[in-house]
Amino acid sequence: MTGFLPLVLVLAGFVAVHAVMSRTWLRDPLVARLGRAGYGAANGIVSLLLMILVFWALREAPYVELWPPLAALRGAPFVAMPLAGILLVAAIGTPGAGLSGDRLPTAGAMAPGILSITRHPLPWALVLWAGSHMAANGDLAAFLVFGAFLAFAAAGPVLIDRRRQRLCGEVAWTSFAAVTSTLPFAAALAGRTAIDWRGIGWVRPAIAVLAWLALMFAHPWFAGVPIVDF
Repeated sequence: MTGFLPLVLVLAGFVAVHAVMSRTWLRDPLVARLGRAGYGAANGIVSLLLMILVFWALREAPYVELWPPLAALRGAPFVAMPLAGILLVAAIGTPGAGLSGDRLPTAGAMAPGILSITRHPLPWALVLWAGSHMAANGDLAAFLVFGAFLAFAAAGPVLIDRRRQRLCGEVAWTSFAAVTSTLPFAAALAGRTAIDWRGIGWVRPAIAVLAWLALMFAHPWFAGVPIVDF
């Protein structure tokens, strides 16, 4: 099992860095110094570098099969990734749809854009990505990596909502929570909001699908795994 040590250490470092960067005592001074956009950019760069390390360690880890590579499971990313891309791209530019939890959309009777489907589009995108790839691979190293991201994404909605309530105030948070839901489509099905299809538009889903196609064909280059071997 020593062959898994670099992967475990890198994953532990990824979780530790993100846990520290989300703490108020560090995050608030950085936002004050860098601004919201600057902090977001710095956080994104750190995340990207850590992700590169994680997937380098994943490729170097030994292969230990946990379940056989069934065709149905290998096809999971084909279904999940376009949906994950739409959630990701639709969240960009939608106020209150980010991970920072430090602002909310303007109060109103309806939730805007992708927030009318779920107030946590980015964690759900991560759930779809991690869950589908964990199922498709079926080996111990992939289980550790994608399982860690899946757990990280599952904890996200609770942590983000707590931050929203603290930073935006009880009144704004209560108004926002009343017309949104963590579970996709739950608020609309309960009659608490209507899906804002116009706010979502067609350009963002189209961009997401095009990006998915590009990533699908580039997958052997950046992941080292042919798409047909999913």
